[in-house]
Amino acid sequence: LVGFIVDYFRSFYERHAYWQQVVSCLAELDCLCSLAKLAREMETRCRPEVLPMGQEMIFDLKGMVHPCVARDNPNFVPNDVIFENPTEIFLITGPNMGGKSTLLRQTCLAIIMAQVGSYVPATHFRFTAIDRIFTRIGATDRLLEGKSTFFVEMEETYHIVTEATEHSLLIIDELGRGTSTFDGVAIAYAALKYITENIRCITLFATHYHLLIEEFRLYKEICNYHMESVFDMDKEELMFKYKFIPG
Repeated sequence: LVGFIVDYFRSFYERHAYWQQVVSCLAELDCLCSLAKLAREMETRCRPEVLPMGQEMIFDLKGMVHPCVARDNPNFVPNDVIFENPTEIFLITGPNMGGKSTLLRQTCLAIIMAQVGSYVPATHFRFTAIDRIFTRIGATDRLLEGKSTFFVEMEETYHIVTEATEHSLLIIDELGRGTSTFDGVAIAYAALKYITENIRCITLFATHYHLLIEEFRLYKEICNYHMESVFDMDKEELMFKYKFIPG
């Protein structure tokens, strides 16, 4: 019996390269079938148009929903993210739980899905290929590496300002919240100023520091957007509209 097993494994390893190719083909086929199944199940979907990198930067995303959240929420509000020029930056404000982070994440997912060859949960998506997506989003630490929440935040910001190019997409959410208010404003201001004047790539920059709106009022590259909400004076309730609108 032992000799049979040894011969069996020897025969297998003699054809190791062949089996490796089979496994690789099956893995790719499984991925393509999964994307096709997802495309059939998505209620909102479109075939994205990806333009070659090097052309004028275009980003036209309409009616986008989050592919995971919208599946369990039929009332999910779709949104448009349209950059009018290649150096445009959206400075986004709005209340907590208003949908800022979800908007940022679904924009990244649209690009990733499009560039791997998948359909996208949107009504229309046409864009110039992105070389890399840089994110500064969420609040996490890496204590086993000796890195606090603020350390991780600064490390991610460092990678953005040193490695991003004009063909990148930047997603920055509440930069500077890991420290005091005045220090946080200074960090957010410095990063946004550097991105606007040096990197000059399309950016979604969400913040609660409304002082930034005043400081960058004269920058034509920066457009102010917010997640719409309405306060009902009679009921004293804040109602989220989850709509991404200018202003």
